Amino acid sequence: MKNVQKLLKELSIEEKVALVSGHDFWETNAIPRLNIPSMYMTDGPCGLRKQGENRDHLGLNESEKTTSFPTGATFGSSWNPDNMRKMGEAVAKESLFFGVNMILGPAINIKKNPRCGRNFEYLSEDPLLSGEMGKAFVLGAQENGIGTSVKHFAVNNNEDYRFMGDMLVDERALREIYLRGFEKVVKESQPATVMSAYNKVNGVFCGEHPYLLNTILRKEWGFQGAVVSDWGGVNDRTASIKAGMDLEMPGDCDYFREQLWQDLQSGQLTEAELDRCVARVLRLIDETQISERPASIDFDAHHQLSEDIAVDGAVLMKNQHMLPLDKEEQYLVVGDLFRKMRYQGAGSSLINPTNCVSPEQAFKNHNVHFTYLQGYDEADSAPRLALETEVLEKVGDFDKVLFFGGQTDYVESEGYDRPTIQLPENQRSLLQKLTEAGKKIVFVMYGGSVVELPFIDDVAALLNMYLPGQAGGEATRKLLFGEANPSGKLAETWVRRYQEVPFGDTYVTSKQELYQESIYVGYRYYDALSEEKVSFPFGFGLSYTTFAYQHAVVSRNGDQLTVSCEVTNTGKVAGAEIVQLYVSAPTTDVFKPVKELRGYQKVWLAPQETKQITIRLQVADLAYYNVKAQDWVVENGQYQFHLAAAVNDLRETVSFAIQDQADIPSPYQATELPSYFEPKQLTNVTQTEFEQLLGHQVVPEQTTEYTMDSKLEELRGSLIGKVFYHFVVGVGEKQYKESLKMPDGPSKDSKRKNGMFLMKMMPNNSLRSMSVSSSGRFPYKIAEGLVDILNHRYFRGVKKMMKKTQAPQLPKESV
Repeated sequence: MKNVQKLLKELSIEEKVALVSGHDFWETNAIPRLNIPSMYMTDGPCGLRKQGENRDHLGLNESEKTTSFPTGATFGSSWNPDNMRKMGEAVAKESLFFGVNMILGPAINIKKNPRCGRNFEYLSEDPLLSGEMGKAFVLGAQENGIGTSVKHFAVNNNEDYRFMGDMLVDERALREIYLRGFEKVVKESQPATVMSAYNKVNGVFCGEHPYLLNTILRKEWGFQGAVVSDWGGVNDRTASIKAGMDLEMPGDCDYFREQLWQDLQSGQLTEAELDRCVARVLRLIDETQISERPASIDFDAHHQLSEDIAVDGAVLMKNQHMLPLDKEEQYLVVGDLFRKMRYQGAGSSLINPTNCVSPEQAFKNHNVHFTYLQGYDEADSAPRLALETEVLEKVGDFDKVLFFGGQTDYVESEGYDRPTIQLPENQRSLLQKLTEAGKKIVFVMYGGSVVELPFIDDVAALLNMYLPGQAGGEATRKLLFGEANPSGKLAETWVRRYQEVPFGDTYVTSKQELYQESIYVGYRYYDALSEEKVSFPFGFGLSYTTFAYQHAVVSRNGDQLTVSCEVTNTGKVAGAEIVQLYVSAPTTDVFKPVKELRGYQKVWLAPQETKQITIRLQVADLAYYNVKAQDWVVENGQYQFHLAAAVNDLRETVSFAIQDQADIPSPYQATELPSYFEPKQLTNVTQTEFEQLLGHQVVPEQTTEYTMDSKLEELRGSLIGKVFYHFVVGVGEKQYKESLKMPDGPSKDSKRKNGMFLMKMMPNNSLRSMSVSSSGRFPYKIAEGLVDILNHRYFRGVKKMMKKTQAPQLPKESV
C-alpha cells in the first residue's frame, strides 16, 4: 500500500466515507481505483468462525469447519498464558488458511454477576488474570500474522440491556476493575484493534465516548491501532468519528454515510477529523494483509491442543477419595450430557467443529465398563418420571454413579441473561433422588458459569469441565481415570446462593445499571464475608496430589518487587500447582478490599519434586486510583504479601514496608461513605452514598414514548409493535422447530442453538441496533418511521419511510 498520507490526498470524500464503514457483514470497503484491498474479519474468541457464501447479518448460518477450542471460562480457569498463546497461534493459522485477516477476540470483560449470559466467553472476575490471558492470545495470533480485536470496551457485563443500557460506575472502579485488563493487553501486546461495546458508560455510548477512546485508550495507554464497533453498535456516526471510533461494522448503512456526508458539508465534521479515522483504517488494512495462505492446516494437532487446554482448565471442586476412578470397575452413567456434551457456548462464538468427541465416545474408545441411562432430557427442564424411574430401578446394581449434567443451551447463551443460577429442574430432581438412595455420586459438570450447588454435601466428587471444546469428551475421560491430573483453579467465586451476590436483585432490571459495589467485585467483596456465603472461593481447585509452600521471600530492586518461594509436590503423582500472590495494602483512610491478586505462576512438579517459583511485579502495581489526583497512587506503609493456593488458603505471608512514595491525601471521607469502608455492610449503601462516590446525581431515564433504543420486547405494548415482535422473533422460532426434525448431529445442534439464540436474544435488541447491524436489510429510515407509527404519528412515520436516502455511492457501486 502507498504511504498513508499520500493516499489521504488521493482519496475522494466519498471513498473516505466508505473506508470507515464495513461492507457485506465481515469486510471493509475496497477502493479498486487506488488498489486498496478489503480486509476480512470474523469471530474468534473460542476458535475461528468463518462463514461461507451463505452469509447472514447475525453470522449464524453454517460456517467452515474449524477447531472448537474451550471457551473463556475454561481457559481462564487454567491460569496458563502459555496455552492461551498456543491457542492464539492455532486460530491465526486457521485464519490464514481461510483468508481471514482479523479475528474478533479475545473477550476480556469482567464477570461482575454470575447471571450474565456471556460469562462463558469471559475469563475471570479479576482484571489481572483476564489481562494476562488476553495478552497471551493477542501475542500468539498477531505474531503469526493475524490481527485481533480486544472486546468489549468497556463495562459490558450484562446481555439483557447491552444494546442500550447505561452503566453508571465510579471512576475508581472503572479504572481498577473494568479497564485494568484492557490496559494490560493494550500496553503489553498492542492489539490491531479494540472493539467498542454496545452500552453506554455514565451516559455516553462507548462508540462515541471521547474519554474512553481518546483520553484513556490512545493518550494515556498509547494505543496505536484502530477502534472497531461491535456489530450494530453505532448510535451517532459523526459523534463516533469525533470520539475516535474508526470503523463501523457491519456497515452498508446508508443513513450513516448520508450523515457523514451532510455533516462534512455543513462543517459539523471536519475532513481532518475524518482523516484521522481513515488513516487508522488504512494502516489496519495494510498491517493485516495476508502475504501467503498455507496449502493445508494440521487440524489434528489443533484438536490435540484443544484437548490439552480442556484438561488444563478443568477444576476438581470436590473429591472424597473417589477420583481417579478404576477403569476395571463397572459404572452406571446417568445424564443426557454424557451423549450430548455441551462443549461450547451459543451465539456469535458458535463453531462448526472439525471433530467432536463426547464422553460416551471416549468411554467406548477406551473400553470403559459402563451402563448408560439418559435420566433427563437436556432439551427440556421438566423432570420425566419414566426416565427417572428407569435410573432408580437400575441404580441398586452399582456402587458408583457417574452423573453428567450442567447448564444446557436452553439456559445459557449470549444475547440474554440467565433468570436464575440454578441447574435445570430435571437435573436437580434426579440428583436429589439419587442422593436419597445413598449412592456415591461423581458429578461431571458442563456449563459456562456459576450455578448453585445445594446438593454439594451429598456428592462424593465434582469435576467441573466448564465448556471444554470439541475434544472435551476425551479430556473428561483422562481426568476421571487419572491419566491426567486436574490442575485448573476457579477464576470466579462460586456463591452458595444467588442471594449472596451484592445488588443481585436489581441486576438488569432497567436500562440504568448502578454499579453500587464499586471496586468490590467478586472475591474483593466475598473475602470480607463469612465462608458460609461461598461454596467455592476464587482460586480454588483440587488435585490428585498435594503441594507444600516454604521459604517465602520478598525483595525490592528499584521499582521492581520480587516474590519467591519453594513449592514441593508432596504426593505420589505428577501435577501442577497455581501459586497465587495476593497483597494486602496498609489500613489507611482509603477504602479497599482485604487483599487483591497481584501475580501468579503455574508450576509443574513430579512426585516429591521441589521448584522455586518467582513472581515479579512493579511497585506501581500496588497502586489504587485516586480520583482527585486523577492518577495512580501507591500508599506508604506495611504490605502483606500472601502466597496462596486460593484466596482463602494462604500458605506463606511476608510483611514488607514501602515508605518512599509521595503522600497523596485520600479522596474519601469515611463518614460520607460508611458502607464502602465496611464491605460487610456494602449492600446497605444508600443512593446518597453512591452518588457521592459517583460524583453526580443519578437521574432515572424517563421515556414515555417508544424510541430507537426501545427493546423489541417493549414494543409489545402496541398492536403494531406486537406484530413486528412476532415477525422478528418468529425467524428464530422457525429455525428452532426445523432443527427438531433433523437427524442428531452437529448440524442439528448448531441450528437448534442458533434458533434458541435468536428467540431469546432478539427481544433484547433495539430498533437502532437491528437496523445498523442488518447491512441495509432493515433500513434506518424504516426503523425511524416505525418509531413514529408506534407513537401514533402515522403520517410522519410513513413520510420518513418514503424519504429517499442521499448517501454517497460506495466504491462497489461506481465500478
